[in-house]
Amino acid sequence: MKNFFNTDSRGGFRFAKVLSATAAAIILASCGSDGGTTTPTSGKAGSFEIVNDHAIGSPDAKATIVEHASVMCGACANWHNTVYPDFKKKYIDTGLVRFVFREFPTQPENLAQAGFLIANCSGPDRFFDNIKLQFNRQQQIFKAMQTGKVLEEYIAIGKAGGLSEEETMACLKDEQRIADYEAKVQNGLDNGVTGTPSFFLNGEKVSRTADGQQVFTMETFDEILRPVLGEEATETSEPEKADAE
Repeated sequence: MKNFFNTDSRGGFRFAKVLSATAAAIILASCGSDGGTTTPTSGKAGSFEIVNDHAIGSPDAKATIVEHASVMCGACANWHNTVYPDFKKKYIDTGLVRFVFREFPTQPENLAQAGFLIANCSGPDRFFDNIKLQFNRQQQIFKAMQTGKVLEEYIAIGKAGGLSEEETMACLKDEQRIADYEAKVQNGLDNGVTGTPSFFLNGEKVSRTADGQQVFTMETFDEILRPVLGEEATETSEPEKADAE
């Protein structure tokens, strides 16, 4: 995928990407998820990770949840702002689940790419904090796009990640960072991701519980994790409210 970085007439910026028609249709789809499976459900936590993944939680956890998500997806923001804090406290902080966040864009894809590049340039110690900030400011970003001030918004996001304005602008054009990002997108496409958030449990895509509920709430995660964690899941106390990573 070739990349172009241009300044528009209002002083903002835009990325234009040359994608295949199929890839573009998938990436620019609305938020959502579907069923399907990918790799077998066996192996240690680390075996479900790829190069440059962002993961937290015990590497010895019985369960690995990989989320393909977009910082421009409203459903993703909702999950991270309302469900993830309890999920983290109950499963990640207790060592039961290894959690992997994997970048996958939704429209506007250029803004998703910009957000992911900045989060990555902020460094591994600040990645999750920067992603959290972008989910919290998602509506503000959309408004900035409409008023032609989106570049200023991303400069501010970069500063929150410890980047100067110059470093942020350089980050957005960093060819290696862009190549790493595109590899993540391709991984999602190869694994059948067509919407976000998409969750994989030990390599298998999970979108519905046995009784047909969409896997999104704490209760549905409890249900899909119980067969993998066994008694350890039932022994864990109910989570209290906690700040997201």
